Amino acid sequence: MLNYSVKVGNVEEEVISPLSVGQEIGTNPFPGLRPFTIDEAHLFFGREGQVDEILAKLHQHHCVTVMGYSGSGKSSLMYCGVVPVLMGGLLTTTSSSWQVISSRPGSAPIENLANALIAHLLDRGRILAADAHIHRAILLSILRSGTNGLVEVARYLQSQQGENIFLLVDQFEELFRYRDPADDQSVNESTAYVNMLLAAVHQREVPFYLSLNMRSDFIGDCAAFAGLTQMINESNYLVPQMTRDEKKLAIQGPIAVAGGQVSDRLIKRLLVDLGDNQDQLPILQHALMRTWDYWVSNREENEPIDIRHYNAIGKIGQALSQHANEAFDELSQREKEIAEVLFKTVTEKNLENQGLRRPGKIKLIAELAEASEREVIQVVEHFRKPGRSFLMPGTQVALTGDSVVEVSHESFMRIWNRLSGWVEEEFESAQMYKRLSDAAAMYQIGKTGLWRPPDLQLALNWQKKQRPTRTWAQRYNEAFERAIVFLDTSRITYEAELKNQEMLQRRLLQRARVVNIVLGAFLILAVGLFFYALTQRFEAEKRTQEAQANEKAAKQSREEAVKSAALAETRAKQLEIETERTNQSNKKLQIALDSMRRLKNLAQEALKVAEQQTIFAEGQTVKANEARIRADSLKALALKNLESANRLYYLQVAQTIAGRSENIDDKDLAGTLAMQGYLFHTQFEGKKYDPYIFRGLYYALTKLSGLNYNALKTPGNYRNLMFALAVSKKNNEFFTTGNDGRIFRGGMSAIQEKEFAATPNRNRVLALSPDENYLAVASDSASIQLFDVRTGNFQSIKGHQRFVNDIEFLPDGKSFVSVSGDFTLRMNDVASGKSAQFLVLPFELKSIDLAADGKQLFGASPKGKVVMINLETREVKVLVDEAPNRVLSIAVHPSKKMIAYGIENISDKGIIQKGTVKLLDLSTLKTRDLTGHKSGIADLEFSADGQLLASAGLDRKLQMWVVEHPEDLPIVMDNNNGNIWDVAFTADSKFLLASCNSGEIRVWPTDSRSLAEQICPKVSRNMTPEEWALYVAENIEYENTCKSLLISDY
Repeated sequence: MLNYSVKVGNVEEEVISPLSVGQEIGTNPFPGLRPFTIDEAHLFFGREGQVDEILAKLHQHHCVTVMGYSGSGKSSLMYCGVVPVLMGGLLTTTSSSWQVISSRPGSAPIENLANALIAHLLDRGRILAADAHIHRAILLSILRSGTNGLVEVARYLQSQQGENIFLLVDQFEELFRYRDPADDQSVNESTAYVNMLLAAVHQREVPFYLSLNMRSDFIGDCAAFAGLTQMINESNYLVPQMTRDEKKLAIQGPIAVAGGQVSDRLIKRLLVDLGDNQDQLPILQHALMRTWDYWVSNREENEPIDIRHYNAIGKIGQALSQHANEAFDELSQREKEIAEVLFKTVTEKNLENQGLRRPGKIKLIAELAEASEREVIQVVEHFRKPGRSFLMPGTQVALTGDSVVEVSHESFMRIWNRLSGWVEEEFESAQMYKRLSDAAAMYQIGKTGLWRPPDLQLALNWQKKQRPTRTWAQRYNEAFERAIVFLDTSRITYEAELKNQEMLQRRLLQRARVVNIVLGAFLILAVGLFFYALTQRFEAEKRTQEAQANEKAAKQSREEAVKSAALAETRAKQLEIETERTNQSNKKLQIALDSMRRLKNLAQEALKVAEQQTIFAEGQTVKANEARIRADSLKALALKNLESANRLYYLQVAQTIAGRSENIDDKDLAGTLAMQGYLFHTQFEGKKYDPYIFRGLYYALTKLSGLNYNALKTPGNYRNLMFALAVSKKNNEFFTTGNDGRIFRGGMSAIQEKEFAATPNRNRVLALSPDENYLAVASDSASIQLFDVRTGNFQSIKGHQRFVNDIEFLPDGKSFVSVSGDFTLRMNDVASGKSAQFLVLPFELKSIDLAADGKQLFGASPKGKVVMINLETREVKVLVDEAPNRVLSIAVHPSKKMIAYGIENISDKGIIQKGTVKLLDLSTLKTRDLTGHKSGIADLEFSADGQLLASAGLDRKLQMWVVEHPEDLPIVMDNNNGNIWDVAFTADSKFLLASCNSGEIRVWPTDSRSLAEQICPKVSRNMTPEEWALYVAENIEYENTCKSLLISDY
């Protein structure tokens, strides 16, 4: 069947032979991220044996489905392996004449097929460009006429009897991605497209051949189309994993063809770094493209491409991201804004967290970016120029407003951190809009209500930040106006509810005042009753005393009467003459006695009445006291509740106005609003580290002093990536270094113009000795440079075989520990410069930190392990295994039995999902997750006082947590102009330093008070009463926020 040999030949001799003096070096033989084209077939190596199998299936079934994982080389295999064989007439069982048409389904598969056919006819000179639109309409009519439409078009394409027609449908999975099951038009279009392909394959009147290139993870979606699954089952080819020898040939072959030479050790390194993941193949091609360019510009005579050239471009792991950042940094500010819109438009992420290409037209991107088509084309050209190839089509295709652009490969979205952040941001924005649209639709039919916080606040923040337009929104849901009306209605309704709540609160306050007045009246009444009862008691006691006096007098009279009666009886015999007088006296005495008895009875009755009145008065006194106690208790409780409600209300107002200030463009209004929020928050004893107050104050200062007011710039190279930072524990000085090898010394206000020192390599790690006399520097080199800070002299400490990942000085300052990519831990003596191997580990440690006593070392491994090493016994204990996640950073708490470690969460398919910080209690080995990062955690640091924990993410975000309250929201510091590589607190814990891109060190205060002290000196006015009522509250009395402005007016 085949009449050819696909073996390119033995290139090994050419590759390893030395370069001849003056030997001409060809152009760069590697395409980068994009697939190889037909014109580059002479550079395609490593897949030759697979072409024969594909052609055999194509001959037998007239179709073949080539499947593989994204990045497995499907497109390159077809374009540079199969198509050249067909075009060369080497398939002997059929005509040697072939026409090859390449198409992609996209969102309109039949229209895109018609466009591909028109482009093919124009290339062959069959039609004129001026008539293209007419022919396109005719072809569309034929293709839509029925299932045999493609057969008729194939017959038309034939320029001679028996000529073969080969249709290569690349990215066939787009048919499933863009098909909307809820849209009848979309379903009918895709069904008609598949039926047309099946009909063309099954007929034999016209020699038609079909190849479908499809990602293997979409194979299950094929079952949605009758007949498609059967065709694929009959003839499919799963692209196999490349063997080590095939990968080696894919490296050596193009270099040999272009006249270059590569060292054996670099090939071995490349194969190790590449691993077994097929997704890495485009990344390998890009790294080789960059290495070739660097070698051509910097090679010495007869020097092959070697490890130093490979390291210089960042290796496979960083070359792509570094290259893309360089391209992005070359743009102007306006071009950067267009580039962000461009990449957000041509990428997307599905619900399985997979990054996907989404081709977009230039004119659509221009409309979304509010730019001209010329400006967008200029940015696209910048990213697709030779040596970059981040975007497709290639430079050979001229761009117009109707041109469709896309990223070269999905792996670009995973590797380039900035793009990964954009994709995540666009995904979250789209999800918010879809949620909003769904809620609006449900509200329209009465199945849900209007939104309220937190959903409403999140949506309003999204609207303020993203500023969605109809053009953008229609990519996800066409009912844009309905969604925005729903959001506005929710906002207006909620604001009305807030005003009603404020009115209700005022009513409650008035009601509380009325209750206090009533309780006061009851208190006065109780006091009155108490005094009345007391008076009655005094009156009763007075009557009792009078009755007792009368009883005493009566008793005395009775005694006298008894004496008189006795005397009268003894004298009766002697004084008979006085009998009558005595009788009369007795009668009078009897009358007096009766009178005394009556008086006694009256006194006793008065005493009883007095006692009853006393009991009544005492009862009234008890009741009055109880009423007074109840009134006091109710009053105290009411006052306490009122004070608590008032405090919570003002704290809520403080957070609200601080959040509002972030979205206000008037710098004076934003400043005073944020400051007023701080004053309320402080007055009513809010938490010291409040994220709303902090962000309000900070972003007010960026408006007043400039977006980069807290950035310190290193002199000279503004593209320098500041990889390392070392802060003094004695004062606020620091050292910093980056990828250009220069080391700088600085303070809180500026970095010194004169560099402290420099190394010839990219510096990655800095460590300052406890006495701060020595500075250890680790770079891409395997050696460590130890500088004497006092003199600037240095010595080179050797021992490691690969670059050093981290360094930690022991507490005595006489030695330090270092870990490397060679899996070893070494002890290094400061005085002698000698290095001794301490341990060999089964995995690499990326980050280390020492316990305060220096007896235990904690390490983080990219293999997912967190280890504790006893430096006295050399015992290694694995504390946690997070595999397949990668542990990138670790920090030890200065006083608690606690460590923090940062991981990069990896999905089952090897895709980065997010970053997580974990707190590990060393006593219980229980962990607590701290979330918020969207990428891996580059560094962690506890403050010296142990109250704060800072996490630096590769998502350009810095987060600060309160250790005692990990449940609280962190303070997010996201204005860092790129990735954050290293962080450190000052000795007093008042500032947090972050080393970033573009030669910058960001200085962040940790306390909101430091920010607040800068506001009033910078604003020029206070809020007006109208602004106060609008942004603060109508029911809070107006006050001048910055009193210093009032003083300065006189």
